[in-house]
Amino acid sequence: MNEIYVLSKDELEGELYRRIYILIRKNRWTRQSMVATFGLAGGILSILLGLLFWIVVGFLTQGSIESFLALLSNLFFGLPLPLLALGAYCLDLLEKRSPMLPLPVNSQPAGFERWHHLQARRPHNN
Repeated sequence: MNEIYVLSKDELEGELYRRIYILIRKNRWTRQSMVATFGLAGGILSILLGLLFWIVVGFLTQGSIESFLALLSNLFFGLPLPLLALGAYCLDLLEKRSPMLPLPVNSQPAGFERWHHLQARRPHNN
């Protein structure tokens, strides 16, 4: 029951978000998957925070707090590129590892192929 299912290359091709999810999930608590999650989520979140601070600075603030929020908006607009690059680098490292996911035994075609190959090699008694 604790067998490992190896994804074929065809199963990793396809939709981008599904592929990212599988790559991160296959080695959940490794350093690469955690940094990839942090980099990708942090890159998207920093864009949203930068946009929020930019709107606040442009329309709602006056005085000394305006310069501080303008600095924060510039920081959050500059931060996504390194974070997304770090996340993409870690996804590349995860992609180089052999993709393994624990799945139920009945969905493991590799086990059936191995059994079928052994059955074909056995001599048949007529």
